[in-house]
Amino acid sequence: MLRRVTLDALKYHISKAGTLIRLSVRRRGFWLRILLCWAIGTMALSNDKGSNFDQRFQLRGDQKASEQIILINLKQSDLSSVYRKRTNSISNLSELTDITDSFFWNKEIWHRLLKTILEQQPQAIGVTLYFGINIGQVQTSDSEAKVFQDPRVIWSTSTNNFERLYEPVFTNDKQNNIASNDLRRDEDGVIRHIFNQSESLPHLAEKITRKSFPISPNGLNINYRGTARVFTQYSLSEILDGEIPPEAFHNKIILIGAETSSGNQYLTPLGPLSRSEVLAQITDDLLGHKWIRVWNFSIYALLFLGLTLFAVFIITQYPQSVALVFMLWLALSIAAISAWVFDTFYLWIPAYSPFVLLLATWIIFIGYQANRIERLNFRLQQEQKYLSELEQLKNNFVSLISHDLKTPIAKIQAIVDRLMTQHAIPELQEDLRSLRRSGEELNRYIQSILKVLRVESRDFKVHKEVADINEVIEEALAQLLPLAAEKEIQIQPNLEPMFSAEFDTTLIKEVVVNLLENAIKYTPRRGQIQILSSETDDAIFVQVKDNGEGIQPEDLTNVWGKFTRGKDQELRSKGSGLGLYLVKYFIELHGGKVDLTSKIGSGTTVSFTLPLSDDTTSAATEGKV
Repeated sequence: MLRRVTLDALKYHISKAGTLIRLSVRRRGFWLRILLCWAIGTMALSNDKGSNFDQRFQLRGDQKASEQIILINLKQSDLSSVYRKRTNSISNLSELTDITDSFFWNKEIWHRLLKTILEQQPQAIGVTLYFGINIGQVQTSDSEAKVFQDPRVIWSTSTNNFERLYEPVFTNDKQNNIASNDLRRDEDGVIRHIFNQSESLPHLAEKITRKSFPISPNGLNINYRGTARVFTQYSLSEILDGEIPPEAFHNKIILIGAETSSGNQYLTPLGPLSRSEVLAQITDDLLGHKWIRVWNFSIYALLFLGLTLFAVFIITQYPQSVALVFMLWLALSIAAISAWVFDTFYLWIPAYSPFVLLLATWIIFIGYQANRIERLNFRLQQEQKYLSELEQLKNNFVSLISHDLKTPIAKIQAIVDRLMTQHAIPELQEDLRSLRRSGEELNRYIQSILKVLRVESRDFKVHKEVADINEVIEEALAQLLPLAAEKEIQIQPNLEPMFSAEFDTTLIKEVVVNLLENAIKYTPRRGQIQILSSETDDAIFVQVKDNGEGIQPEDLTNVWGKFTRGKDQELRSKGSGLGLYLVKYFIELHGGKVDLTSKIGSGTTVSFTLPLSDDTTSAATEGKV
């Protein structure tokens, strides 16, 4: 038994899978378009790193940087007097073009500078300049050596093309006060990445922060917080002259750099920066773990597939105008979210390639939708043609049957009339009168159906003529007085004299007859019916009021429908359900309005208005229905 259930479940799943495969094959054009849009998006994605976030840095401007980092930038003017003492070959300092790190070395100045900083107990001091064989032998006293070899002072090292290490002059025995100031440029000469260093020689940013770079084989993306202005800076003269706050360097990371001509300017996404300024950016990223993170390409491709499916859903499920607005909103939202995530969480989310993806999806699927709509319109036209022919066939059939029924009904009524005059037996007379009434009721049904077919035909027109509405009402009253007399119902007309108006007398008479006939039908024996007419400045007003049982509230909205009757009247009285439908139809053809109010136990009031102005009804009277 269990094996049979398992086989049945397996067959069911195979059947479902087969159905899905058949549907997919049948709509392969649709799915191929989706794959094409996705392929365009992923191709744009592969080129969307756009100079590796350069524009992102430039657009967002300066960001808040760590207050723990302080820059000290030495200027040429700070040591110009010292340089003049060392050489007499240059008369004007402005002519000096080969300014190297050694230009900024002066033992006395550096001793005073480092001593002043160390007195405020900084966390670390990073000297970004290389002072090694380029400054020759340096003789220092014990007090000077103590300052220069303080473990908080980290000296930069340099390597040549053969990766030979040049140690700084003040390297201690353990070599734990030196670090690399290596900055690698990309192919276009811009510094965008920082790479892991060897364990034996850490990077200067690692040494002064006591943190290590995360392992990244392709390098870490530097998150430039802005230009050098984002960091606190002091000049040499401010420090030596005691113009800085007493606790300015306490527990801070100090980076000392200078304006040199040997690699003095490093190209960055934010423009040229000095070596110390670039190292400050790297140090800030390392302190706050602010590296720009980039997901694997497959993750972005998967997200693009979801975006493609969502865009296709919007385009295919909503009107073009709505879809276009939503697509623009979606593109702008992605751009805004991308900028916010980049600035807040340091995560790169592409903005250009999603726009390309959405644009390609819009172009491709708008064409697809246009082709699909064209096919649907053609199919709809064929169906409309078929339905029109079917409707015409139905109307012809009903009209033929109705006309064929009129002749035998007329014969039956003639025979009944003859029998009523020939035989005076009371019982037979009562049966003949009942048969006569049934024949008349059937004849009215047939006439109602014929009227509906006539007014719904394509060549039906309203024929207006000048007439008096009161005369039309009186003719309708004369026609229905015998019917009211059978139920001993009193009809009280209250017709105000008024000028003649232009309307279709046949249709308006049919409206009044239907309203009075309904009132008589649903008014109890010995009841009363009032019919009123009056005239305003721009309309004729007619009202028919009875004191019948009224209409249920839930039926008030349905009484104007074709072949519709109140639920409580289905078995209590006979009718076709076409009377009020024709009333509303004829009045609206004249540009008028119909109103119905009813209260259970108090009766029903139906009224209509006909406009007197010709321009309100010209379209209805001259056009086809």
